[in-house]
Parts: sequence; C-alpha cells; structure tokens
Amino acid sequence: MIDTSTGVVVRQRVHVADLDAFGMLYHARFATLFDNAVQDFWLDAGWQIDPAEAVLVIRDLQLTYHQPVLGIGDVDVHFWVERAGTTSVTYRFQVLSADRTVRHADGHRVVVFLDGRTLRPTPIPDDVWDLAAPLLAPGVTRRRAA
Repeated sequence: MIDTSTGVVVRQRVHVADLDAFGMLYHARFATLFDNAVQDFWLDAGWQIDPAEAVLVIRDLQLTYHQPVLGIGDVDVHFWVERAGTTSVTYRFQVLSADRTVRHADGHRVVVFLDGRTLRPTPIPDDVWDLAAPLLAPGVTRRRAA
C-alpha cells in the first residue's frame, strides 16, 4: 500500500472517452484527473470560486508516467501542498490504483493566484489558507504578504 498519510485522496472515474486506441488512459488525461480532484476538494471544502475576484493559473506542470491505467474504472488521486508561497502554491500529486498498490503517475504543479480584475499576482487570502489546512505537508507553512 502506498503511503497517503500526507494531504488528501480524491477518487476519480476513468471513462471510455478518456482512453486511447490501446485501451489505456490517454497521457493528457492524467493532468485532467488531477485538475478534477483538486476542484472537487476545493468545492467540497466550501471555496466559492469567483473568477471576478481571483483566478488560479498554472505556471508549471510536470508528470512522470510509471504504469498505464488500463480500461475504465476508478483511480485515487493523492495530492498535497509541498510549498506555500505568498501568491503561489506547489502541489505534489500521484495517480494511484483504487486499492493504492500501483503508482500510475506522479508529478507537481505550480499555480499562481491572480487578482480577477488585473490578472496580476496577488496574495492568497486567509480564508483560502484556512480551507487548505488538510493539504499542507508536515513543516509547510504559508508565507504572509509583506
């Protein structure tokens, strides 16, 4: 069993439309699974996403593939915050089999919090940090705006 004690795990469904011609999860869908899991977490946590107020943009995304996901079914997406900046966050994630014995892929993603009106980086608000508490890896603390 792969250790998932840091962060959260969100189950995601692989659909037939997610598969390539070989019946394997299409490589770009790994990032989509992670996106959907993150959105599910934030919506379930109560964050009211309003693009007029703020938007999150991806600055960097890196994936390493280990073993294909074959066919339709469920996978577990495990993720946590590895680094917390004033205006950005670095997530680490892994896509696991539903029984958590196989690591299909892992990676990291850096997102930047932008003001919804100016589209310039802005400090991540306290209420968002409060909701993010389950995601913070041990020893990770947020940087406060100067």
